[in-house]
Amino acid sequence: MLKITKGDHKAFSILFDRYQQKLANYFHKMLWNDYDMAQDFTQELFTKIINKPELFNPTYQFSSWVFSIASNMCKNAYRKKGYELAYIDQLPKILIDDHNIENNIDNEKKMEELNRVLENLSEDKKQLFLLRYQQDLSIKDIAEIIECSEGTVKSRLFYIRKHILETFQESVIIR
Repeated sequence: MLKITKGDHKAFSILFDRYQQKLANYFHKMLWNDYDMAQDFTQELFTKIINKPELFNPTYQFSSWVFSIASNMCKNAYRKKGYELAYIDQLPKILIDDHNIENNIDNEKKMEELNRVLENLSEDKKQLFLLRYQQDLSIKDIAEIIECSEGTVKSRLFYIRKHILETFQESVIIR
């Protein structure tokens, strides 16, 4: 980013290549699984970066800074739309066991149920879950993005996982 502030277009190309797909995936999940909207937001974010590179604070890691911008763009979109987000259509691959076809069928059912549980989470909890498990960001990076302590992030993630597990288990018992 420091090179970009000095007009180095090659540095911008490198950052674009490195983060474009990650940000597009993030926007896709956060913005109602709308592929076109995700692409538009990704382009808009990189346009902001190229037009105002001086806004980058070198005390932050680029990934934390850029996901903070992305997060704020999503929050603005939620306000503009005026309704709550329902954006999770799949979980990180780490939650799925792909040993055989029978397991895959069971996992699809579990995935559907888990998605229903996750859709009931608040916007903030969904965002935290996605940043950690879909974007695979560190606790430190997430703390910078949502502007709270690392301990708070760990605590919130613990309670989100606990809530998801309890709710998922209750729904399986009821059925």
